[in-house]
Amino acid sequence: MKNYKNTIVIAIIMAVNLGVANAQETLKIVSYNVLYGLKKDSANIDRFVKFTKDWKPDVIALEEMNGYTQKTLEQLGHEIGHDYVLQSKEEGFPVAITSKYPLVNFRKVTENMWHSYIYAKIKGVHFFVIHFSPFSYEKRLKEVTDILAQVNEIPGNEPILIMGDFNSLDISDKDQYGKEVLNAMQQSEQKHDHIRNLRNGAIDYSVLGKLHEAGFQDTYRLFHKEFESSVPTYKDGNGNIKQNNTGHPKRIDFIWANLVAASRITKSGIIKNEYTHYISDHYPTFIELKLSK
Repeated sequence: MKNYKNTIVIAIIMAVNLGVANAQETLKIVSYNVLYGLKKDSANIDRFVKFTKDWKPDVIALEEMNGYTQKTLEQLGHEIGHDYVLQSKEEGFPVAITSKYPLVNFRKVTENMWHSYIYAKIKGVHFFVIHFSPFSYEKRLKEVTDILAQVNEIPGNEPILIMGDFNSLDISDKDQYGKEVLNAMQQSEQKHDHIRNLRNGAIDYSVLGKLHEAGFQDTYRLFHKEFESSVPTYKDGNGNIKQNNTGHPKRIDFIWANLVAASRITKSGIIKNEYTHYISDHYPTFIELKLSK
């Protein structure tokens, strides 16, 4: 009888340990342009904290962390249970990353970038957090070329993710961008000499085309055929679009995965809820990724 009881206890312990192991096999990843450092508003920061506690991401890529420093980012990380954080710079429009797990071989790059980008390796996954130029498709082409040059230094059998605000449109959404969108972009270029987002008078798809050419997958499209905008957000939960400089509904926030990472992704999407309607003018994107097959 004693041996029988011991066998049961051992079986229970093994089952519990297996359950814990399984729970740790997946990374829940969110990428979020949070608009001018969460608008530097305590109520909005509280929304963000509540969003993260409700959603429970393991890693968050952040864009527009204006006004934050490494120290204040660490304080925010502590509030959301992320002890490992990194910010690209303290001036302008920084990008940042927060994580439950250590950041390995990280680097912060500002040279040749309109804003900056961060590279880090977390739990064996290579992360690039980017925020491309909002004003010039030519600058964005240079930025994506720089990112892919670093990607080429990583062994091809390892999972790689590139995420953030690309300020670029994808050809898979082409049917959503008709004459109304084109006319609005043309008017913007006529009013502002520094804005050159059209290519020979047409909507440009070449920036994200570089990622397609390099074998990266748009993780949203792995699970969704329908179009879903990432900008702008709503005034309320009833579908009333904010009228601001983001204009017509577009998808410019992405998480791209190489083939190794894409084969491990189990979920993806754009998060629209009672918090994200208000936190920013962008909605966050997310994926869930198995750490091993």
